[in-house]
Amino acid sequence: MELRAELGNFGSRDPAVMKAAQQQALQRIILRKLLAHQAREEKLDKSPDYTIQVERGQETLLAQLYQRKLATKITQPTKQEAEAFVAANPARFADRKVMFVDQVIAAPNKIAPERLQPLTTLAQVKALLDAEGVQYQSNAVVLDTLSANPQLVEGVSKLPPGEIFVIPQGGALLFNHVEATRSVPFTGDMAVAYATNALRQQKGQETVAKQVEALRKAAETKIVYNDAYKPEPPKKKTPPGSGAATPNEAASGAAPAPPVPAPDVK
Repeated sequence: MELRAELGNFGSRDPAVMKAAQQQALQRIILRKLLAHQAREEKLDKSPDYTIQVERGQETLLAQLYQRKLATKITQPTKQEAEAFVAANPARFADRKVMFVDQVIAAPNKIAPERLQPLTTLAQVKALLDAEGVQYQSNAVVLDTLSANPQLVEGVSKLPPGEIFVIPQGGALLFNHVEATRSVPFTGDMAVAYATNALRQQKGQETVAKQVEALRKAAETKIVYNDAYKPEPPKKKTPPGSGAATPNEAASGAAPAPPVPAPDVK
């Protein structure tokens, strides 16, 4: 039981691979138990920090188990719903593409945007970064429209062929160039099965989010804060279109920012 929990969801049809994974997991368990025993010998389990961390770990585990239970109560998607999902998302299925992308990941810098305007290749980007002493890392990734962020896919598809596009990531900038694109349609029963699973996850996340929000609202009047940590009253929402988000606000959103051509990066 403990070994199975240590392995998590790992599995292999190859007996040799499975045996090796079990041995690695077993050694981790043994080492952890040895270290835990030694910690108890030194009375570390009596420290305030230990008590706090144990309580936090138990609460985190219970919260995860409860959310998992909520997710299992959803109504399973029907075949018709899955087929409709496939039809409504052609970029992920019938028109699916795999893009091979070369990247230059530049560290935060103060290069003026107008100096980026003439750049049309990653080689030119590297030359400018070298001249300014800005550290960067070359990289290559595969962008699959089946699983990539839809906003990102839509933005890339609207760019002229060969156009460099930039994705802000924290304080860094990712300069990207699509080196090659391959059409890989995803259709038939396998696509429907994939869509069914995607809908199941989506419904599960929505159900959990609604239940958690309801739970939080119901408990609001019962929560007592220390005056030093009492949250400020919520600010009134700004009507749409009344102001533009700052670059930092735009970059901190949950979804990746849509790609922009290099000349327009700010």
